[in-house]
Amino acid sequence: MTSLLPVQLERVAVGTQRLAYERRPPVGEPSGEPIVLLHPWFGCTRFWDRTVEAIPERETFVVDLYSLGAQPGWEEFAAPPALSRAIEHFANVLALEKFCLVGNSMGGIVAQELAARLNGRISRLLLIGTGARTAGVQAEWREAIKAWVAGAADRGFSERMVAALLARRPADPDEFTRFVDAVDAANKLFMGAVLGAAFSLDLRPMLPKITAPTLVVRGTFDAARTRQHVAELLEGIPDSRAHEIANAGHSPQVDSPQAFCPVARDFLTRG
Repeated sequence: MTSLLPVQLERVAVGTQRLAYERRPPVGEPSGEPIVLLHPWFGCTRFWDRTVEAIPERETFVVDLYSLGAQPGWEEFAAPPALSRAIEHFANVLALEKFCLVGNSMGGIVAQELAARLNGRISRLLLIGTGARTAGVQAEWREAIKAWVAGAADRGFSERMVAALLARRPADPDEFTRFVDAVDAANKLFMGAVLGAAFSLDLRPMLPKITAPTLVVRGTFDAARTRQHVAELLEGIPDSRAHEIANAGHSPQVDSPQAFCPVARDFLTRG
């Protein structure tokens, strides 16, 4: 097994906030562009642990999107396009001239918007459990989100929302607890505002501007996104294809890493 280098916890100033991210240097000589990974809402940076481990030869940046809501003034980042601009600033500060971009769910919405604007700077785009719009999202999922936004902070509710992303919980219960801890520590008002903005967003007109080779991944047990969302992405993004993972949920990188990681590695390191 390849011995991974330690993660470096770093921050970059973005407007009123300090965007946190985890940088893992490549093992040995760098091979190919760095990879930037964006987590889902009700997920967290820990959702990418196994994905990062599967590509040790690449420099990776796992971004904590919740950190953009940690300080007063977070309202300027309370929409997916604003999150996208923050990631663009982050990439500029770190001089990431060209990089692979990976996004799950809300992270995938942000990734679509960013890839449509940056065009040639994104070498490969991996979208997981996401869509160009929220219309058509599974009714039970939408109602759960509305109830979470409207309710008071409740750890039990947070547990249910995190669990809804997964077809199966991790074998280690402490790992799931860490997921819930991250959601509970985030600014609920910020999370709710971003979700509200996402409900009215339709990125379909922007999809043809995405020039990067794109892979759209969906788990067959996805509780939020449907095959229609995948079809809309394939119709709009010129160089795109889809891969469905059997018995996986909204975040297959967590519940089905044995199936997801080889697919992600093959796509992100190709060419």
